[in-house]
Amino acid sequence: MRDYISVFINGEPRRVRGEQAFMTLSDYLRYERGLVGTKVVCAEGDCGACTVIIGNTHQLIDGEFEYVPVNSCISFMHILDGCHIITVEGLKNEDELNEVQESMVRNHGAQCGFCTPGFVCALNAGVESHLRDGKEVDERRVKNSLTGNLCRCTGYKSIVEAGLDIDLKKFEPLTKKFKSKSILETLTKDIAVEVSIKTETNEVYLPTSLEGAIEKNKSSKTVFVSGASDLGVLYNKRGFDPASVTGLHNIKEMNEIVKNDNDVFIGARVNLHQIEDELRDEFYEFTHMIHIFASPQIKNKATLVGNVANASPIGDSIPFLLVVDAVVVLIGPDGEREVNINDFYLGYKKLDMKEDEFIKGIKVPLLKKGEKIKLYKTSNRKDMDISIVTFATKFRIENNIVENITIAVGGVGPVVMRVNKTESELRGKTFEKSVFEKAALTLKSEVTPIDDVRGSANFRKILSKNLLMKFYAEEEFGISRGIK
Repeated sequence: MRDYISVFINGEPRRVRGEQAFMTLSDYLRYERGLVGTKVVCAEGDCGACTVIIGNTHQLIDGEFEYVPVNSCISFMHILDGCHIITVEGLKNEDELNEVQESMVRNHGAQCGFCTPGFVCALNAGVESHLRDGKEVDERRVKNSLTGNLCRCTGYKSIVEAGLDIDLKKFEPLTKKFKSKSILETLTKDIAVEVSIKTETNEVYLPTSLEGAIEKNKSSKTVFVSGASDLGVLYNKRGFDPASVTGLHNIKEMNEIVKNDNDVFIGARVNLHQIEDELRDEFYEFTHMIHIFASPQIKNKATLVGNVANASPIGDSIPFLLVVDAVVVLIGPDGEREVNINDFYLGYKKLDMKEDEFIKGIKVPLLKKGEKIKLYKTSNRKDMDISIVTFATKFRIENNIVENITIAVGGVGPVVMRVNKTESELRGKTFEKSVFEKAALTLKSEVTPIDDVRGSANFRKILSKNLLMKFYAEEEFGISRGIK
């Protein structure tokens, strides 16, 4: 049993013990290590000023770290066990700026400079990723790399120009800059050993097996965390600080995507970036939704299981999971139990889950021949915004007949709703406008939204109706979309 969190910071090993294990990464870097280049503004993962680069032993490409950007303000040290953390200070070459930093200077991309370290880290990680995948570093990819970073001084033109002006011949990948294989060997050895850290007020347990997690949950009340992006926000903004936390990240099964003949198993620790990257062929429409779901920094932390467990009526992944009849895999002292996600939500934030159970992962059925998916999200802006109404449908149309259809709508009740009356109104009917217009009126009466700050109940009803008609129109005229 270890009593420390094992990380490397800018190539140097660190063993994080005691109260430091419960600090956010940004606080640890600034106040314990003196690495004040990492700034904090929003403290909720929105602005990107606190961006650092992380290599995780559980996310490798060809045996090397996949270095990705994350928000350090909502990342706890205990979540980072087994990671190599690179800050803006670690990017320089001795006393010289690296090529990304030099390009920001050349193109006047830094004025007040407060947000600049976050931009540099995000851009550095983006360029490394594109070069590794053999992709051109063009304007679209530069902008995509920087979607999680805000700047109010220069605007974005000079920063984008800095990204395009990077001399790729001078760009040094982090896998070459640091002795990544040596670092990986040390961290891999460390994470094979369980962690238990206790202070006067908090404890964290990092098991290496499902059995260890089950036993911990059976013997004491504990909060299970996967990506902990929600927990980071609650900690910073509402002072939510659970006395006992159990992290799932050192359990092999929790980090796996397993493609089976009829479904795909997605472990509790699999983040949204991995799903977007690895399951595009299986669930194209869903990965498109993930593309606009959040910034790279958030997608590199947030998990599908976390979105499911949060049980928000506007959770963006839940409508998709409902219409495909995904299965929540629960595990506890009595073994595994599978619950169709349509039966999982018993009411607002109420789950069909026993006190001694936790979510092992999600089974997502593969589409059968002839089946299609359409997903819509209505929000105040297209990218990275909280949903007003979400809409999902799985359908099969043959010979102009709606042979089968399932529909789920979010943001219109205490839980995401399967609209059974509307489905019945369409199933077996001719695929034509008049049929859908009638069903749209049924849908409008079937949903039960409330007034809130993002929209009135009537507005949400109209949106729900209109999204069904949008689906009809797109399918009728063969409109499709691609991923940016």
